[in-house]
Amino acid sequence: MSAPIAPMNEPVPPVTDPATDPAIAAPVKPKFVYLPVVGRGEQIILLAAEHGYEFEFVPPAGFGGEYVWAEKAVHGTLPSLETTEEDGLVLSDSGSIIAYILEKTPEGPANPKALRSRVLARDTWQFCHDYYNHFLSPMHDTIMNHAEAHWRQGRNTDPRAAPTHELNAAYLGELKTYHTQRMNRLEKKLVAQGTPYSAGQDFTYADIFVYTCVYTVLKTKGFTAFRESFGEAGPFEGCPTLLALAAKVAEREKIKALAGKFDQAPV
Repeated sequence: MSAPIAPMNEPVPPVTDPATDPAIAAPVKPKFVYLPVVGRGEQIILLAAEHGYEFEFVPPAGFGGEYVWAEKAVHGTLPSLETTEEDGLVLSDSGSIIAYILEKTPEGPANPKALRSRVLARDTWQFCHDYYNHFLSPMHDTIMNHAEAHWRQGRNTDPRAAPTHELNAAYLGELKTYHTQRMNRLEKKLVAQGTPYSAGQDFTYADIFVYTCVYTVLKTKGFTAFRESFGEAGPFEGCPTLLALAAKVAEREKIKALAGKFDQAPV
């Protein structure tokens, strides 16, 4: 028996598209505020890309936008994420923003599933966070000629960061030593684990932070003089496992599509 045929005069529902119909409101997206640098924010942008977490990118005042982060951001610093939660939740710490995205996208490829991988991912992420605090961030101060106290709103600035300071060369030497020691430590840890990624067999958000830290030093223009100070051996001499891990992350399709940031950003 054949199925009944719908009446010819039955109305066809109109095709609606928020992109073309102004009467239909587009879904509200979270707002992510950050600078045109790699910094702590790029790992968030890459994680969001990997997990399909969409947001509106908002440049701050002085960089094409009107957002004054010293006044509006919860901690007075960037990055900042204005979520779409009903209570108006706003996050202004890179770690909390990553935790939030992971929670909202539990099936994403960078979200560790097992206990061991979760704690190892957190361990490596925190290592990179410390490396950023004690090496990349102070190097940014020197590269961008920012040695004024508290310019970042959240921490002291070493006056030796000023290129004109009489102890600037010694200061840069201390940072170079710290970089070498910490990267050798991370290399040793990765070798001891003997796994493809920092938290085990699978890629996680921690590997994204490893990648952004390594490629900031390897690729951005502001680190040219630092790279050259190592000669032909380069700033990651003796760290082949670390470099291989960063290279694997760099080849991921969604991360590769955004790799141009390292050529465009000064730091």
